[in-house]
Amino acid sequence: MNLKTLLWRSSITVAILVIILATFYAEENGRGRQVWKQVEHDIAARGESLNWNDYIPKPVPDDQNFYAAPMMREWFTRHTNACPASLAALMANPDSEVDSFDEISASNYLAWCAAFEPDLNKVREAAKRPAARINGDYTKPFSQPIQNFVSYRGISRVLAHRARCHLLVGQPDKALEDLTLLHDLNFTLAKDGRPATLVEAMIHIAISGLYVNVVACGLNSHSWSEPELEALQEQLSEIHLPPLLVYSFQAERAGACHLVDMSVKEMMHASGAPKPASDLGWWFIPHGWIDQNKTIIATAEGQMIESVDLTNQTISPFKAKATVAYWDKTFQRTTPWNFIASLCIPNFSKAADTTGRNQTWADQAQIVCALERYRLRNGQYPPTLAALVPQFIGAIPKDIISGKPMTYVRKDEQNYLLYSVGWNEADEGGIIARTKAGAEDRDNGDWVWHYPEP
Repeated sequence: MNLKTLLWRSSITVAILVIILATFYAEENGRGRQVWKQVEHDIAARGESLNWNDYIPKPVPDDQNFYAAPMMREWFTRHTNACPASLAALMANPDSEVDSFDEISASNYLAWCAAFEPDLNKVREAAKRPAARINGDYTKPFSQPIQNFVSYRGISRVLAHRARCHLLVGQPDKALEDLTLLHDLNFTLAKDGRPATLVEAMIHIAISGLYVNVVACGLNSHSWSEPELEALQEQLSEIHLPPLLVYSFQAERAGACHLVDMSVKEMMHASGAPKPASDLGWWFIPHGWIDQNKTIIATAEGQMIESVDLTNQTISPFKAKATVAYWDKTFQRTTPWNFIASLCIPNFSKAADTTGRNQTWADQAQIVCALERYRLRNGQYPPTLAALVPQFIGAIPKDIISGKPMTYVRKDEQNYLLYSVGWNEADEGGIIARTKAGAEDRDNGDWVWHYPEP
């Protein structure tokens, strides 16, 4: 074979390979672009946004900003090292369960806490500001300024602990002050109902559950007076967790898709030192694969969003579980179309479950406050919840799972049972399911408010 023939055949081979590669890239890019455009269209048609900039909190004046108040940025945001020594000491003190305290121990704890009252008062004043925005760079999702969740959790536990101690020593008015600060501090994580991240929303949801637990302590011991019950009822009525969860899902979806685009662009166009081979590989990945990964992210998170019905204020465990099944099937094996998405999707099902539970506890506590006010006026509990409206409550919160009225059974004049169906969506007559170890079964049984405590 002469050189001319060899060159001719080589040219033909190269041309065929180029055509095959061009066809492959064109097909993969076209397929990815088509499915991604459809997802973008569907999301826009629902009035939702995939633009990360729409989720960046707007700047606010310092005099209206919780984090601009003295001490607040240092204590309640991350990447700062100016933690006030007094609040650090307060958090460092072990806060064992109050149930193990007697009145003397509770009194001693409260006396020890008194030294920190000036700093807590600063938090109390700052939490009255109408906005809460940490100033900084929000252009990169998941790298934006973030709260110090350890501080939030620690101070919240201290306030809950103090409130239970105040109840134990017969000072419900002081307990209400602690609970009010706990309530107001918690809402700095959800000013205007717009948590920036799912983590932020879940910390708010967890602290809401902590708050309700302390309210329940006072209810079960008949500690609250009617004015205190009214104040607690108003605070409980402000707890609306499903909208926060949905907004955080939407923000996570927009942030994840934006981060994928940013990461690919940075790795492909970075200047300076030579890039690792793993980064150079992004030059050869069809962009259609990136679009298909974003499609999976947006679809999976969109399905979880659809499990929350904000119009009817319900959460569908069936849809949440179906979404998990979709994820399991999608990520059963790693492919070019899901390898990025598999790294970006957190456990949204657990988030929905926890949100449903804690909203139920808050709704039930609101009803129980009204029941307790009725008892204080009439010496007994009402025969039905309808007797509470409108004198003791404006409207009875519905079961967040079924959308129907919660079940209320008056056992006698001084005892009743109030419950919602649980995550299995079955009415089991107010039964709390237990695991073999004796813990409450999260997937079965009803969500029950036993009053008084069994």
